[in-house]
Amino acid sequence: MKLLRNGVNREQFMMKQEHELKSLLTKQQFETSDNKELLLAQARACANGYALATEGIAVVSDFQNNECHIYSGKFGQTIMNLPKYMVDSNSAFEDIVFSHAKENELIERHVLELRFFNFIKELSIKEKTEFSASCILSFYRTGGNDKVKILHTTRYLSCSANGSVLLGLCTYIPYPVSHNRQDGIIVNLLTGETVGRDIYEANDRKILSQRQLEILSLLAKGMPSKQIADNLNISIYTVNRHRQDILAALKVANTAAAVEIALRMNLI
Repeated sequence: MKLLRNGVNREQFMMKQEHELKSLLTKQQFETSDNKELLLAQARACANGYALATEGIAVVSDFQNNECHIYSGKFGQTIMNLPKYMVDSNSAFEDIVFSHAKENELIERHVLELRFFNFIKELSIKEKTEFSASCILSFYRTGGNDKVKILHTTRYLSCSANGSVLLGLCTYIPYPVSHNRQDGIIVNLLTGETVGRDIYEANDRKILSQRQLEILSLLAKGMPSKQIADNLNISIYTVNRHRQDILAALKVANTAAAVEIALRMNLI
């Protein structure tokens, strides 16, 4: 049993703190709104679109009715075994998602949520929907001990005239980690795994033929087409044709750009 310094059961303490935090949102002074159903429909459409577009997870929290709508793309279906859509009529918070997170990181999320709510509370009604709060969480895969980094973002979508928050939107997508922050990263949306650099660099080398690489290397040295043709014992027409094919393959408009891209991809 995990205990805090004063001997209190840690799990019970966290449950109590989480309950108090949830009460901040579900026990607000709500006003009757004629367009509440429309706002909810729009929020759900937004969440569904997000899940479809990113394969991540999107949750609409209806604080007034204390229920949540969870939409899951292939990532959530694979990592957490979630259905494409589910509604929890007993809570505005996605406990089924949080159950996969590390306990100490949920504490950090708790702090962020509390700060965010109190920050939003001081803003005008218009400004309340203009901010979001994000943090990185580690989620366990269903039935496994390995973890996946997740970017978790929270924002409030609509507020009533008295400033109470009606609807919230939480999203979850894989957060790939790179040793070099300047590196681009390719991610498997089903598993959250980062594709190894060696894999896509092997594909990079298939973009240009060996002859095209030879010509581009000479172009990078400032050699004109006539001299390249003489060096490679081919016609200048063939050199120019290769130059056009190189631009097309690298999706650039001129030779300078082609050289720059090839250098960055370690092709020459």
